Amino acid sequence: MEKNDSELIADYLNGNEKSFEILMNRYMKPVYNFVFRLSPKNVDVDDIVSETFYKVWKNLKKFRADEKFTTWLFTIARNTTYDILRKKRALAFSDFDIEDGGNFLTDTLTDTELLPPEIFEQSENKKMVENLLESIPPLYREVLLLRYVNEFTFEDIGLILKKPLHTVKSQHRRAIILLRKILGS
Repeated sequence: MEKNDSELIADYLNGNEKSFEILMNRYMKPVYNFVFRLSPKNVDVDDIVSETFYKVWKNLKKFRADEKFTTWLFTIARNTTYDILRKKRALAFSDFDIEDGGNFLTDTLTDTELLPPEIFEQSENKKMVENLLESIPPLYREVLLLRYVNEFTFEDIGLILKKPLHTVKSQHRRAIILLRKILGS
C-alpha cells in the first residue's frame, strides 16, 4: 500500500531517509513541468528544481500537517523560480504588463468563447500551446499552469500565490481573455 504525503513526511522526520526520496520522486516531474513552463527559455530549470527540493528538505520540519503538501511544495517552487529570475533580472513583475493594454473590466463581461480546457483539448500541436503560454505575462501563465496542468483548485492556487480567491479568479479570467485575443488575431 502506497503511503500518502503526510505519512511519508512523518516517516522522514522520524529518521526514514527513503521516505523523502519517495516524496521527491512523486513530485519531481510535476514541479519540473511547472517551473519549465513558468520560466523563460534562458533559465536553467534543473537549477530551480534542485533549489526547490533543497528548500523543501531544509524546511520540512516547518511543514504544518494541517496544510496540503502539494500547495506548500508548489509555493516553494514558485517562490524559488521568481527569486532566481529576479537575481538574473530576466522577468518584469507587473500585474498590468500586457502589451495590448485592454480594459479588463469590459473585456470580462461576456463569455462566448472556448474555455482553456477546451482550447488545450482541441490543440493537437503541443508546441502551439507552449508558445501561447510563453506569449502571456507570467502572472497569468502561472494561474493557468496551476489550474489546468497541475489541476489545483482556485482555493489552492490562492494559497500558492498568496492571493485572495477573487484575485486568482480574476487573473484566471484575464488570462483566458488574453489567450482568446491571441488566438483571434
